[in-house]
Amino acid sequence: MSSVTDSEATINAFTNAIRPSFNYFVVNTAFSACLFTLFLVLLALSTNESRRRLVFRLNLLAICLVLTMGALMGLTTGKAVVDPFNQVSTGVFVTGITFLVFPPLLYDSILLTRLLALYPPSSTAAATLVKILAFPLCIKCARVVIITIGLRSYIGSGMTTEALVQDEPAIWFRNPYLIAEWTMQIVDNM
Repeated sequence: MSSVTDSEATINAFTNAIRPSFNYFVVNTAFSACLFTLFLVLLALSTNESRRRLVFRLNLLAICLVLTMGALMGLTTGKAVVDPFNQVSTGVFVTGITFLVFPPLLYDSILLTRLLALYPPSSTAAATLVKILAFPLCIKCARVVIITIGLRSYIGSGMTTEALVQDEPAIWFRNPYLIAEWTMQIVDNM
């Protein structure tokens, strides 16, 4: 009877260990599938005139970046589920995290280009453009610096993928750099 409970305890411990990665994998797959559908619909329903616009091309770039991030995160979390004792290399893991934290900055920058559509540089005074764009550009520069410092501190916390994964819960939600980035992202979107 004790061997049955030992095997049950081992199976329960294994499933509890891979559950977070499995949950990330399922959510990542669902969102990536939705985004791929959006990509196809965007291409199918756009006109030749709209495809020539900068905003359209930037939106396609953003979708492609996030699909790349989805593939990297799917590889990282899928490998952790299928083979938890032999995870992906640290370089692939760090690349996935980099693709995770930088694209929101790109999306907000795409939204900033829409401001330029409302205030074209050719017909707007330079002083007015400076007043309109100074704060968003300063926030974006600060976000790049904060994300870079936060990513560097996260990478420095562990030299292996296993060490980075173990530190993930503590670092993601208690890292002052990421909290500052989230706050600046909220301010940037106002």
